[in-house]
Amino acid sequence: MAYVLIIDDDPDASDIVATYLKKAGHTVQCVLSGRDALSALIQKIPDAILLDLLMPHMDGFEVLETIRSYLRWSAIPVAILTAYPEDPRLWHIRSQGVTHVFVKSRVKLEGILKWVNEGSERVNSPTGTDPPAPQAGV
Repeated sequence: MAYVLIIDDDPDASDIVATYLKKAGHTVQCVLSGRDALSALIQKIPDAILLDLLMPHMDGFEVLETIRSYLRWSAIPVAILTAYPEDPRLWHIRSQGVTHVFVKSRVKLEGILKWVNEGSERVNSPTGTDPPAPQAGV
């Protein structure tokens, strides 16, 4: 089963998804901010990430950019979980390897589970010249 990191400043939304994924046998960690997400990534690399876009201090776009800038994290499958599907910046995320956008008000938990089950097998990234991971609180 997969280890899924949910990054969302809305604990109610992330708890619903986390509960569903846990019942399906997955391990889930929820964090409330981009900074907490980077700390969690330093501790353990997830098999998949569900990422909210609009969060204070460090939004999902910045989190995604940081994840993709580090070789050890660059292959982690990331799906967006957002309440704002009309955000004009969403077009840019496709170039960063995001294949799914789940809309909170219309999300079907079965769709998220299917995405986790089918696409969350982490690709082993090569080791070597990757710069050090960012420090927590960056």
